[in-house]
Amino acid sequence: MLFNTRGVAGASMADVSEATGLEKGGVYNHFATKEELSVAAFEYAAALVRERIETSLDAKTNALDRLRSFLGTYRSTSESPLLKGGCPLMNTAIEADDTNPELRRRARIALERWRARIESTLEEGVRCGEVRPIDCAATASAIVATVEGAVMLAKVYGDRTHLDAALDHLEEHLDSIARRPLAAAR
Repeated sequence: MLFNTRGVAGASMADVSEATGLEKGGVYNHFATKEELSVAAFEYAAALVRERIETSLDAKTNALDRLRSFLGTYRSTSESPLLKGGCPLMNTAIEADDTNPELRRRARIALERWRARIESTLEEGVRCGEVRPIDCAATASAIVATVEGAVMLAKVYGDRTHLDAALDHLEEHLDSIARRPLAAAR
């Protein structure tokens, strides 16, 4: 995706025309402004990310296995990226910070959906007795922040060891919040 690799500010309408094979007028027949196009492009990319996350979470039957599967998705994504340019949620959130309030709002909604899904998965684990009582909202926020921060470090350094270290740490954390059967705790 053009906006995910160059950013909205870094991609001209001529670049959009070249990437799509449409003349500028053809692009403007579908989108009134470049900002409107960037929002549509983000929503498309966010839907791809959401689908991959939902698929990983739904692939397992219990909460901790779903979260481990989610972490595994990020491991495999670093080897086989979903989109060229990295995580569209992080890229958009950083770029649209103050320059495009609508795009920033959309990035916030996408991140909140992701954080809320992790929180609800943790809450289910607590209810089922799989996870010891924890602050599920804070843990979900920490998971999202750790993953996104690790993705950023891996991208900046061109070295996935930062991502692997963060994912290993999160897996250890999931182990630490698991409620152990009494016999295993002795």
